[in-house]
Amino acid sequence: MKLKSIFKSAVGVVTLLTLNSTVNAEDFFVDSKASYYDAVSQVGPGDDIVFKNGTYRDFEIKFQAQGSKQAPVTLRAETKGEVVFSGQSNLAIAGSHVVVSGLVFKNGYSPSGSVISFRVNKDDVANHTRVTEVVIEDYSKPDKFESDYWVTLYGKHNRFDHSYLAGKRNRGVTVAVRLDSADSTENYHQIDNNYFGYRPELGSNGGETLRIGTSHYSLENSFTRVENNVFDRCNGEVEIISVKSGGNTLHGNTFIESRGTLTLRHGNKNTITNNVFLGNGVPNTGGVRVINADQEVANNIFKGLTGYRFGSGFTVMNGVPNSPQNRYHQVKNANIHHNTFIDVSHIQLAAGADEERSAPQ
Repeated sequence: MKLKSIFKSAVGVVTLLTLNSTVNAEDFFVDSKASYYDAVSQVGPGDDIVFKNGTYRDFEIKFQAQGSKQAPVTLRAETKGEVVFSGQSNLAIAGSHVVVSGLVFKNGYSPSGSVISFRVNKDDVANHTRVTEVVIEDYSKPDKFESDYWVTLYGKHNRFDHSYLAGKRNRGVTVAVRLDSADSTENYHQIDNNYFGYRPELGSNGGETLRIGTSHYSLENSFTRVENNVFDRCNGEVEIISVKSGGNTLHGNTFIESRGTLTLRHGNKNTITNNVFLGNGVPNTGGVRVINADQEVANNIFKGLTGYRFGSGFTVMNGVPNSPQNRYHQVKNANIHHNTFIDVSHIQLAAGADEERSAPQ
């Protein structure tokens, strides 16, 4: 057989397989725990599990499936915004190439440490998974100082996008990127086009809206990209965003009347570009706080910010000589350029200088 004929035959087989996988894709409509778990035991690449419109109370969803890049497994609402999980409900996801969309969590709180988690246990995480167009609103534990996350990202190459999160009133990060295992470092997650709404002041540490990493794993790279999000009156604590890992990019985000700063708390080689910080003269509104090495802060706009000291419109911290990992590493090789400051009350250099923090930038 000629090479050209072999090639045509191979293309025909691939096309047929693709068409068969599309034809065989199935929608599983569910309206109860029993029907959901029956469906999830059967799904394969290209299939959809569709929650019928309605309110589902006290529903702990475990969604573990294996899709493919061309044919993901999808869990979705029949009508976006019309499938509501209330009471003590949550969602845990594992597997690869899965998509979740259109769900709402309100009128309750998670019975676990997360409302949406990109893992079902320590060994089973989500990879190449997308959660999109979800709502979590006023879904806080009744005890203000009992901690949880609303969204926790583990695994690699996951995306959280086009979602609405507002009204978190208890301790714990709204969205957290975890790097506590080899399965979750250098993850290349994407967090984009979300609206982070009002979060009241917590009055203590633990009220960040977004955190990427922790001090314990801060020398690891995350490579998470945070892009085109809105942070509107995110007042939980002085760190609106706490970057605690390396290699991250925060680009094109807008901060509106948020009482705190985007803080490069731990980790090196992060890039902060083309963000807009609008304080509108509201007390304690801030911009960027720089710590650690090889950070780039460029082409950002800072306007109408009134914060001071650690919460200033722009802050560069003093470091601790030979700092332990969880303290303040010296600012080195910072590349700060082409930023615009309009009506900014305070720009603080060598912030926090004292007997311990004695190493200037």
